[in-house]
Amino acid sequence: MNALQRRTIHRAMVRLAEGDRAAFDAVFAGLWPELLAFVRRALPGHPDAEDLAQQALLKIFFRISDFDTSRDGVAWAVGIATYEVLTLRRKRQRRREVSAEPEVHAVDTGASPERLLIETDLRRALAESLGELREADRAVLLSEHTAIVNLSPAAWRKRRQRALDRLRAIWRRRDA
Repeated sequence: MNALQRRTIHRAMVRLAEGDRAAFDAVFAGLWPELLAFVRRALPGHPDAEDLAQQALLKIFFRISDFDTSRDGVAWAVGIATYEVLTLRRKRQRRREVSAEPEVHAVDTGASPERLLIETDLRRALAESLGELREADRAVLLSEHTAIVNLSPAAWRKRRQRALDRLRAIWRRRDA
C-alpha cells in the first residue's frame, strides 16, 4: 500500500467515524484487501483466514465511532485484525487443536538405514496395536477435541485415560 492509498483510506474512515455512511464503500474497498493479505500472512495456509478477516472488518465497522481521527486509520484497523489473529491462536492453544494445515514432516537424510527400519517397525507396531483397540477407544485417542466424540471434557479425559491404559496393555503384550 502506498502513502496515497493509506491517506485515502484514512480520510474515508474519518468521514465514516463522523457519520457519513456514504464513506462505507470506500473504507471497505480500501481495507478489505489489506486486512485479508495481513491475516493470510499471519495465518499461512489457515482455512479460516478469510472468515477471520471478515470478522475483523465487522469489528472495525461496529467500533468506527471509537476511532481516534487524529491517528492513522489503517494502523488502527490492522491493530484490530492483529487482536483477532491473536485471539484465534489463544483459543486454538487452549483447546489444543491440531492445525488443519497439512503436516510437514522433516526427512532426516542423515539417518542410518537401521534407524529408518526401526522407525518403520515402530510405526507398524503402533498401527497394529491401535487396530486391536475397540472403535470407541480409537476414536477417543485419535481425536484432539471433545466435540469430535460428543463428550464433555471430563468424560473425554477419563475415556482417553482408559483407552491409553488399554493401549499400554496391548503394547506390553507385544513387547513380552
